[in-house]
Amino acid sequence: MSAETLFPIDLPDRQWLEFRAAGFPREVSGVVFRAGQASCGVPLGGVGTGCMDLDTDGTLGRCSIFNTFVPHRVLAAPFLALANRGRVHALTTRELPGTAPARQIHYWGHYPISDLEYETAGPLSVGLRAWSPFLPGDAAASNTPAALFEVHVRNTGDSPETGRLVFSFPGPSPQEAGSTRFERTRWNGPNSGAVIRAGANAFVLGVIGHTDCETGRALGEADWAGAAGALPPVREADPGASLALDFELAAGGETIFRICLAWYFQRWAGSKAHHCLHAYATRFASAGEVADLVAAAYDRLLGRILAWQSEVYGAAELPPWLRDQLVNILHTIPEDSFWAGRSFPRAPWYEPTGLFAMTESPRTTPHVCSPSDWYGGLPIDFFFPELAAALLRAYVHYQLATGEIPLGIGEGADLDFPSYHLFQAMNGCVHVHLIDRLWQRTANRDVLREFYQSARAAIGFVETLDTDADGLIELDADPIPNQFYGDWPWYGAAIHVNGFWLSAVRMAERMAEAAGDLDFAAHCRACFDCGARSLERKLWNGEYYLLYRDEAGGRSSDTILANQLVGESCSRLHGLGGLFPPEHVQSALATVRRTCMTPHGARNAIRPGGDLDTSGGRQSTGIFTGECIATAATLAYAGDRAAALDLARRMMEDIVIRQRAPWDMPNILDAASGAVLHGTDFYQMMILWALPLALFGQGIGEACASGSLIDRIVRAGRG
Repeated sequence: MSAETLFPIDLPDRQWLEFRAAGFPREVSGVVFRAGQASCGVPLGGVGTGCMDLDTDGTLGRCSIFNTFVPHRVLAAPFLALANRGRVHALTTRELPGTAPARQIHYWGHYPISDLEYETAGPLSVGLRAWSPFLPGDAAASNTPAALFEVHVRNTGDSPETGRLVFSFPGPSPQEAGSTRFERTRWNGPNSGAVIRAGANAFVLGVIGHTDCETGRALGEADWAGAAGALPPVREADPGASLALDFELAAGGETIFRICLAWYFQRWAGSKAHHCLHAYATRFASAGEVADLVAAAYDRLLGRILAWQSEVYGAAELPPWLRDQLVNILHTIPEDSFWAGRSFPRAPWYEPTGLFAMTESPRTTPHVCSPSDWYGGLPIDFFFPELAAALLRAYVHYQLATGEIPLGIGEGADLDFPSYHLFQAMNGCVHVHLIDRLWQRTANRDVLREFYQSARAAIGFVETLDTDADGLIELDADPIPNQFYGDWPWYGAAIHVNGFWLSAVRMAERMAEAAGDLDFAAHCRACFDCGARSLERKLWNGEYYLLYRDEAGGRSSDTILANQLVGESCSRLHGLGGLFPPEHVQSALATVRRTCMTPHGARNAIRPGGDLDTSGGRQSTGIFTGECIATAATLAYAGDRAAALDLARRMMEDIVIRQRAPWDMPNILDAASGAVLHGTDFYQMMILWALPLALFGQGIGEACASGSLIDRIVRAGRG
């Protein structure tokens, strides 16, 4: 690697590689994209701060930092240019009048960092390291609303050069700001820039460690051609800002500018009657405070990010593609997370941590729901357990007296909208799983003291769905299905649902024993024994488990479900050992490997003769991305690590490389072509963090023990 660049620019694109990169003590793993080769770029933002995509063509993309959540506002804005020798080089491949576009942009994203190297026509080269504070183990620091842009300007010629660097940011829309008038003041001290305010809302755009930058309004498309001269004058109605920095460089010299964008839009409207205060507004009083903090702590914060990522990249026991994706899959947290410190009117049960939630997908299905929490919540448990507890408190708050857990607690940006009577067979099971995850992660008895009674009530409610007292949950799909495959009707005892149920009962038994509730522990043990016998009698066909069997209604399906053994991996993930007879596990997985595999992942289901089961539409014929990773985890827990890694890699390769969506995770793929059928920014894909545990046969407690990879990541993130 050239000593000048942040990473090598001569690497082949769109394939997983290992290479040296600035700031890392050892090789990293990742994918290099060229301009426009990905559907979007890395989101700059942290936990519950909102975020802004830095796209591979050198523009700012979707943006939610000003509380436009569903969907995010699209900026589509160039932001950086270099003036030299009377010519303006726009640092984007987008054509701007009167400017020379970048010849090429080399892009390596490793959330929360985007590293870009620009090729220009002049003697100057430019590298950009853009990042936001995201630090596993430190939820507060990860809730800092700021993006930092470290611009490296290098003179590759043989003579001195002078020039000007221009940075522009469009700011909020009048609707986002709640105003058409914007007040401007200077950001002073050891730094320089502008503070733009509209009432209580504000942002700062400035340069760290320089006191002489010029500021102006944001540049429109026609303004970039004049970037070598004075910045456009400011008007009262202008919401954006720009800054310019002059430089002189000796031959072979380099200068580095650190540009800060900090925002403070303290509250959002969940509904007309319900507003939320951002958690960051409980720690900061203004955008200026945010900017001052990140300016003073710049090196420490960036160093901690590089340190925790180094722990992942140094995990030589994992293949390079998986190391890269464990880092990058965390990008769905800024895309989808909400963290309210308080609400208006006040809801005391939020406090002291506040209300944390993730929306399933801001552009596709903008609601908070427990199935997605089951798929995608593991990194929250691993790295921010206090936020996992805050989410559980919301479900407990809305739990009905019957013990029923709501499917979700929000629509759009409204976190006060519980949804009942949907997925009833699953929500209580998921609730018990999430409580047990947090307990296993923390080994803290306070988790049981707070949540045990809720778990017990949830088990009691789900047990009412056992209509024939055989220890299994029975489904009635009329009028709507009542499980994760919500468009696919299943009846009676279904293998997928009852895998969740029986593993939840085992978790509840362990909780009851720890809580000293021995009568309920015995009840759970008897329920499990009865259900396990019934499951084998009703659903095992000698080769694999039936999809469902409804003895009362005389209906059954022998369709082969790829993730039929989800209960097995759930039980092992929670440190409870296997759920099904080992010989049945091996036989069922052999059937799945033989019938459900495609070049793009595991098809959700197939008929025994190889025909498609179309009764669930794309949910039966396609690839559920989260379910595919869960199937890979089951394979790994069953001892077939090679098949597990092959399955997971094929699907991730399809998404990241072929579909070019590394920072835009889908929900359903076409099994024949790999094309995305449904979903954007689905945080369900953080289930990928279960795969390392499965590969090494670990439960959550063991995987989080002192000295483990997760423990090392947390220690590095905390600094």
